[in-house]
Formats: sequence, structure tokens, C-alpha cells
Amino acid sequence: MSSLKLPSQGRRVTFIGKGGSTKTHTLAHVRGHWARMGYPTGAVDSDRPGEDEDGSLYTWDLMAKGLVKGRPVKAQYNALHLPGTIVEETPADGVLGIDTGAWSNTPGGTHHSALAMSDLAVLCLQPAEGELHRSASVWAALKYLNDTTGRRPELVVLLTRTHHTAKANDEARRAMENRGIEVLQSTVPNQQGEGGYSRTFGKELVLADDDPMHKVAVEILTKVAIQ
Repeated sequence: MSSLKLPSQGRRVTFIGKGGSTKTHTLAHVRGHWARMGYPTGAVDSDRPGEDEDGSLYTWDLMAKGLVKGRPVKAQYNALHLPGTIVEETPADGVLGIDTGAWSNTPGGTHHSALAMSDLAVLCLQPAEGELHRSASVWAALKYLNDTTGRRPELVVLLTRTHHTAKANDEARRAMENRGIEVLQSTVPNQQGEGGYSRTFGKELVLADDDPMHKVAVEILTKVAIQ
């Protein structure tokens, strides 16, 4: 898959979703796989921390002493400064991943700033009916960006915390595809136990070709590669 070519100016992918939608864990692992495949990759954490805390991706990067060696995560929580940071951190011929806080459709906020600078938005969504309804404001935000700036990123949905035998996965996919929403074929399973994604925070990434996150990484990369 390293034959996929990215434009010289690089590509930008923003991960959005409600709190607990696995977006930070997904970005951390996907970015690790991009680097493992030979692509230059940066990351910006725009998840504003609470008092005496750092954004989760930034903190994870510090705790692991570098999730991607030589490319530290850059923290930027100011919506006005975020576009400049995104430009600075986007690697030539590579891909930048942007982490966000719990979704908020606030004009002038960091979510809008990140989306306005992105080529692709990945909406991390659990396959439940309530989640589908709550995601409506994402499409409203993209319309607002298009109306006010004349540009918006392409949007895809990534189903997270899925169960292989759950009928809800297929039902959620059909419901969105019937509305014209693109859903990635790859999913992030709801792994339990010591090897689960939720247990990896703060640790070095363990990456392998048979990891479901590898498939997610390849599919997202295919979306932003030169066709």
C-alpha cells in the first residue's frame, strides 16, 4: 500500500465524534500505521484540556515518549491559532491527523477551524440509533462551512466499538448509506481485556498487519491519496 501517492502539500484528516467514540485511540493507531507504511505523518491535538491537564493525544505522546518517533504531537487549543498550526505541522508528501474534543457545532470554535483546514473528516460513530440522530449537527456544521467559506472537507463515517455479531452494525450502515452518507468498510471493534484499545493509552503502540486499525489506516489513506 506504500504505492499510494499523496500530493506534495500533504493531506489533512480531522477525527470528530462525541466523547468516548474512540477517536483519539483511532487517530493514535492509524497514524502509527501510516508511519509504519513509510508516510510522513504529523498530529495536532485541539482537544482543550481541563485544569492542569493536557489534551489526551498530546499527553499520550508524552507518556509514550513519542508515538511516532521524530514527529511529536503538537497541542493547539486556540481556534484562531489552530489553522496556522495545522499548516505548519502538515508534512510534505504526507498526512496530518487532527484530534478534537467532544463534538460541538460552534461557529468560530476549534471544530470549525479544524474542519475548514481539512481534506477529510472522519466521524467516529457507535452503531446505535441515538448516535445517528445526534450526528445531525455535523452535517449542519459542514453546510455552514460551505456556505460561509465555499469549501468543506469530504465526510466519511467510521463505525467504532462494534461487535462482529451485532445486527446494529449492519442496520446503522444501511441507514446512513440510504441517506447518501459514505461509511468506511473497515470498523473499530469493541475490544475487551488487556489487549483492548482502551488499555493502550499512555503506552507505545503495538502495530501489526492483522490489526483492524491497519485496515482503517489503509482505507483512510486511500481516500486522500491522489487518484
